[in-house]
Amino acid sequence: MSRHQKSQKKELDKANLRWRYAFFVVVLLVSGPTTHFITQFLRGHPLDSHYFWSELSPQGILGGGLYNGPGGSDWKIGKALATPWTATSLRSMPELRTFALQLVNRDRTINNLPPLVEDPLLSQAAQLHAQDMLKRHYFNHITPEGNTPRERFVAVGGSSRVGIGENILKSIGEKGLGLTYGELEKAQRGWMYSNGHRANLLTAEYTRFGYGIAVGAGGQIYAVQLFAVPDPTH
Repeated sequence: MSRHQKSQKKELDKANLRWRYAFFVVVLLVSGPTTHFITQFLRGHPLDSHYFWSELSPQGILGGGLYNGPGGSDWKIGKALATPWTATSLRSMPELRTFALQLVNRDRTINNLPPLVEDPLLSQAAQLHAQDMLKRHYFNHITPEGNTPRERFVAVGGSSRVGIGENILKSIGEKGLGLTYGELEKAQRGWMYSNGHRANLLTAEYTRFGYGIAVGAGGQIYAVQLFAVPDPTH
């Protein structure tokens, strides 16, 4: 083989290697969102197809987890409230609850719905459920004993005459970094692109909100949103 042929072969090998790396990177980028899309569909919680733009567009890839996309064809999602400078700092539970409510009201307001107010009893019930799911390793709106969201709300002192809605989430974050604004942004974006969860977030009749989050030693995250209509007894 001549020197020229060897040089051509070397350049061709380099080009093939670059294409392989590029293909591998594309597979890595696409596999996560695609797996999540299929998993949610199989669980009975299909995602809006616009979810892929929020994850795989140039802004989604380079946005550091803070790009929400435009929303769907008949609904919108607001821009991230966290910034690269505030997204990864650990936060207290009161800070997280305040921020979670801000995210919900951001997305309700942009869809021409009235904001919610925090209800301490809803937050207590949500926090207990998040901690219980983490402790007993299950993921369901119904506890192993059969308690529903409304029954759990009543158990902490809520009215049995109030309509309740619930969103739950299970994910894996970076170890020790679950209690951050960045994780809350990620969870809110996931709920908004999920058709059933978004229905709870954008229900006009809801007026009150509660939030709970629990993080395991290995980075497991369980988050709970609770919604309620006005209490008819008040």
